[in-house]
Amino acid sequence: MPLLEQQAALIVELLSLEHKQDSYQLEVGLTRSGGFTRKVLLIDEFTYLQMNMLASSQGHRVRLSLYPKWDPFRRTYFSSLIKMNSTCSETLYFACSEAYVSQLLQLKELTFPPLEAGAVPAELPSPEPQQTGPLTRSAGTFRLARPIVLRCILFSLLFVLFFLRMDGTIFNSAEAHENFTERELSARSSVLAYVPVIHQASFQGAEAEAVPVPETVPVQEPEREAGSELAAESEPGPEAEAGLGPEAESESELQEVQSPLVETLALDGSSYEYNLAKGYVALSFDDGPSKYTQEIVDILLAHGVAANFLFIGQNAQHYPQAVRYADEHGMPVGSHSWDHSDLTKNSSGENHNNLLRSVQVLEQNTGKPVTVFRPPYGAINGSVAAEAGKQKLKVLLWNRDPEDWKADTAEQITQYFYHTDPSGGIYLLHEKAVTVQALPAIIKYLKSKQLKFAIFR
Repeated sequence: MPLLEQQAALIVELLSLEHKQDSYQLEVGLTRSGGFTRKVLLIDEFTYLQMNMLASSQGHRVRLSLYPKWDPFRRTYFSSLIKMNSTCSETLYFACSEAYVSQLLQLKELTFPPLEAGAVPAELPSPEPQQTGPLTRSAGTFRLARPIVLRCILFSLLFVLFFLRMDGTIFNSAEAHENFTERELSARSSVLAYVPVIHQASFQGAEAEAVPVPETVPVQEPEREAGSELAAESEPGPEAEAGLGPEAESESELQEVQSPLVETLALDGSSYEYNLAKGYVALSFDDGPSKYTQEIVDILLAHGVAANFLFIGQNAQHYPQAVRYADEHGMPVGSHSWDHSDLTKNSSGENHNNLLRSVQVLEQNTGKPVTVFRPPYGAINGSVAAEAGKQKLKVLLWNRDPEDWKADTAEQITQYFYHTDPSGGIYLLHEKAVTVQALPAIIKYLKSKQLKFAIFR
């Protein structure tokens, strides 16, 4: 479906992680616009121990995310690393110190001269005849070989895959995505065993890789877990609107589809959605409901647009009227877990109860099935994805992060929008006073770009 934009992004590859007597070091390779350099960072023991538990793995390359997040519930920072090989990638999250966060911010500001055509950095190791570039580990350290030829082949394959995906040859095209109907769902004789095609969210234009073709098993359509009175349903497509599908679509949903500024898209449950086709934009609000929910909804309505709301179950207990208000005014309501915990650290049983409790409290207030789920921190693995699939929840991620949670002024938020290409973007926002102040200007700017606002079902 969506096409990922090609932007000049800083790529940070982890080359080594070492404990040297009284210090802890990590060496990174930095690539941007054809330029390359190395840098050694001194890190604290806490961050080293967290990374060391995740980073050692044979046959993988490791990239570091430049976008840490503050967890207000656990009162600590979280960052992530991405392990990659020739067929798949996996995002792993770890707690880190504020000092490490500051070092990441400094890396963003580094500048270095680009490589001349055909030149190879003198510091890059020459690959051995039998070497394939995997992660290798020795006592207290690991290093990642960087054979240039294999890197070029890998990125070339990714480039080809994305263009094939545009034509619908391998993945869903935008047209197929928008015309995905209930009739097509019911015609399937089997459903996916939830091992989804993982489109790794590539924040700020960083590149992504996919895990191809999940296996299928001939099983019956799963029902909502015990305790929930409503079964999740996909958003009816054009045929359903013509009277060929279920008649459960509400008046507000019809208004969303018919609005010239808003279009409802049905998510494909076999993949993680993190971007849109050109010409579309989406706003999403995490961590509600709150005392700001109604005001946010009113601003959206006043400008004739809509957004997705990802609510935390515990918050929904405190603000049930806000959940109902968003739903009654045509805003899709999704789950952001029960307690905003890192679900990748939970057992499968804990995640079952966590997601189910969140869905139940939301459905009790909306009277509609909840079908969209955003994992806290964007942290997701196979176990979390499997549980979400069992409960008919489709994973929605993002590719634009204004970091409004740490902004002091509305201008800090709007400046991000003004300096980022909004087309194809799914924006991550939060229910904060400063975000409410910035929202009218944000909407006016996006409308000036002649974009259609997407909401997800």
